[in-house]
Amino acid sequence: GKVTEFKMMELLQQAPAEAAVAVLVVLVGILSVALVQAQGSIRKLQERQKEEKGEAQGQTKKPPLSQVEKLIASRRSIFPKDYNGKVVPRDIITKMLEAANWAPTHGKTEPWRFVVMSGEEVKKFTAMKNEENMKFLTEGTEEWEYAMKKIARKQKELENVSHLIAICLKRVVGKKGKLMPEWEDISSVACAVQNMHLVATAAGVGGYWSSGGWNKALASERIKSFLGMTEEGDRCLGLFHVGMSDKIARYRRKPGSWEDKVVWVEASDIKG
Repeated sequence: GKVTEFKMMELLQQAPAEAAVAVLVVLVGILSVALVQAQGSIRKLQERQKEEKGEAQGQTKKPPLSQVEKLIASRRSIFPKDYNGKVVPRDIITKMLEAANWAPTHGKTEPWRFVVMSGEEVKKFTAMKNEENMKFLTEGTEEWEYAMKKIARKQKELENVSHLIAICLKRVVGKKGKLMPEWEDISSVACAVQNMHLVATAAGVGGYWSSGGWNKALASERIKSFLGMTEEGDRCLGLFHVGMSDKIARYRRKPGSWEDKVVWVEASDIKG
């Protein structure tokens, strides 16, 4: 810089021999600093390349345990009535779906399937679902009247939903040529949804898994055909609502003691 140039000129005005030595010392200092900076840049590049290689092999850098615990404890089901109508960025939806794909799966069947809807498609699908649900009711009955009021209320709430994701189970034959037990595949799908929900939580996005109509409208041939679940055993396990909300912080939860749900079996407890 200008300071270095000024210093060089000052040194050159000294005695020739002394000036030459002084200039050499300054140059060595400059080169040393440049070398250290270059080595630092090379180390950072090598570290980044190592991280990218690990990520490509599925060996991502693990976050601190405390952060994972905090994220899990902060997950909440945020109801659509509290969404504000803002659109969730597509890259967030993509990250949610990528996280879902890392769920555990017996036999590596990866039975989870998702159908993502937004905008007008949410309204169209909801109307289809309501029509199928009403087929199970008799017009004019108390149950029918209640369902109509509920549909009207839910319709208004859904206007603020950014994305609606159909949670589906696809029965897949494993490498050994057989299906895994259904309960195991359902468990895998549930784990996938939990992964998806955790990413939404980390991104400050509201999420809510609704299972309403799983054995009625969502089990109808019309809905299953729309979702591509046309083979025997395929099912829709519910709908995951996604939306932005200004009220997430208001959601509180105080679970019961985990210790009341756990029994420790020590070696000394085993007899015989």
